[in-house]
Amino acid sequence: MPQMTSIPIMKADGGLVEPKNVITLHHLLTHTAGFGYPDITYKQNPRFNKDSWNYEDFPRQFESGTRFLYGTNTDWVGKIVEKVSGMSLEAYFRKYIFAPLGINSTYFNVPERDKKRITSLGNRGPDGKGKLREIDGDEYSPNRYPLKDVIDYSGGGGLFSTPNDFTKILKCMLNYGANKGRRVLKKATVKEMIKNQIGEISLDPTGWYFDPVRCCNFEGLMDGNSKWGLAFMIDNTPKSYGRKAGTVLWGGYRNTYFYLDYKSGIAASIYSQHLPFNHEATITLFDKFSEVLYRVKK
Repeated sequence: MPQMTSIPIMKADGGLVEPKNVITLHHLLTHTAGFGYPDITYKQNPRFNKDSWNYEDFPRQFESGTRFLYGTNTDWVGKIVEKVSGMSLEAYFRKYIFAPLGINSTYFNVPERDKKRITSLGNRGPDGKGKLREIDGDEYSPNRYPLKDVIDYSGGGGLFSTPNDFTKILKCMLNYGANKGRRVLKKATVKEMIKNQIGEISLDPTGWYFDPVRCCNFEGLMDGNSKWGLAFMIDNTPKSYGRKAGTVLWGGYRNTYFYLDYKSGIAASIYSQHLPFNHEATITLFDKFSEVLYRVKK
């Protein structure tokens, strides 16, 4: 992907420099390639318009392999999958993931018959702290469904799905790559995905910039003990209600979260559709649900 390797690195003063290190697939999967998001970065770029950003020209934040920053890395992974397979990402997902697992209500472009099932979006105002309200949306964050069909499929987001479909993914992962006899990943692959892949690199988000409308921060979600595998954050701090250290987890932009506790044999998820990400109300509700879940599991 030559267009990826030519993207410059942004300095603290907003200036740009050419990168020295190569970018590997491992860097992308572990979010150590230097790519961030306009609303989650190490440093703000005063010249950057976050309302019309494109991941292909958003500057990197550091040399690959030196730090961690959650960002557009998986968008690039999606482009690599398309390049290697010769298929669109939508077609690849449908053939190798959705069809084998019986996932029937997950789309980049929702069919007209299912658009009425899409929930509306909400936010909490310009500071992210107000009362939850429904929003009208725009081209980038439409209220119910996009104004036009997607033709450039993203590895980092854009799928519409249902709790039922996503639970099939969680069951597959908890069973090390298979569900109901249909295998989509080797067991050895899943084991690699859920172990520390970044060594001593820290996930501590202290000092990162977060756009308050879109993301509260990562406090409570990750800390200095957290690590990253090939698809998930690894939480090395056990929860008081029983969730074990080593649980892998992550979430979606609009306050959807999941975790896989392999030691306890438990997968759980929660779904909402509002900003900002990592909001206390949703996190607290998920924790209370988990307390009940682990109490019943005993």
